[in-house]
Amino acid sequence: MGPLVTLLTDFGDGSGYPAQMKGVLLSAAPDARIVDLSHGVPAFDVLAGALLLESCVPWFPADAIHVAVVDPGVGTSRRALVVVDAEGRRLLGPDNGLLTPFLGPGARAHALDASGVLPDLRSATFHGRDLFAPAAAWLARGGDPSGLGPAVADPVRLRWPEASVSEGEVEGEVLAADGFGNLVTSIRERDIAAAGDGPVRGVFVAGRPVRWVRTFGEGAPGELLAMFGSGGRVEIAVREGNASAGLGRVRGLKVRVSLRG
Repeated sequence: MGPLVTLLTDFGDGSGYPAQMKGVLLSAAPDARIVDLSHGVPAFDVLAGALLLESCVPWFPADAIHVAVVDPGVGTSRRALVVVDAEGRRLLGPDNGLLTPFLGPGARAHALDASGVLPDLRSATFHGRDLFAPAAAWLARGGDPSGLGPAVADPVRLRWPEASVSEGEVEGEVLAADGFGNLVTSIRERDIAAAGDGPVRGVFVAGRPVRWVRTFGEGAPGELLAMFGSGGRVEIAVREGNASAGLGRVRGLKVRVSLRG
């Protein structure tokens, strides 16, 4: 089978921009298989894009190539990167923190700056089509990431909110909302395990009590719930409703999980 390339952008599901990127990819690598992770990242929301990459990329084969474009700084002096993480996964995107989840120990980054390998830019405002798609096609044809440009020792990293863990309690915050309005938090399963070996006794969002459940079906329609989401983070949801709309705002809401009676 041909090389696998995924696309993630904030271009919008009704946009023609992803199709232009696919046209460039398929013209240069006709056997490529292209998967859309999402084109519905909220406009300019780099953290939301990074969270989607974190949740989706690990489920793909390690030799897949991932192109991510959430790029409010397109055309400025911001760098463009190819990142190879510790697992060998290859990701292309702007150097604005979007690739933060894959910049851990063992990762390496290169700037996309290789004359003779990459074409001249046709536009200052569409690097997805004119820079990242050609670079992905070059990798899909067997190119080595180091051939795309010089090594970068200081790629931009987002402030990546982590939970605060104490005996019997974990504190964190809401990071983003998914398409159902479920709120994804900075609290992970491992944080709650580190707080103690007892069951969750209480969850509070912005001081408001929330019932802890295992799955949506344990709540009543319209009830505000908390649970482990499929990505391993605590999520706040409303059964058959929208937690984001109900709580009024999303990012930064404080969340506390208590294992105490």
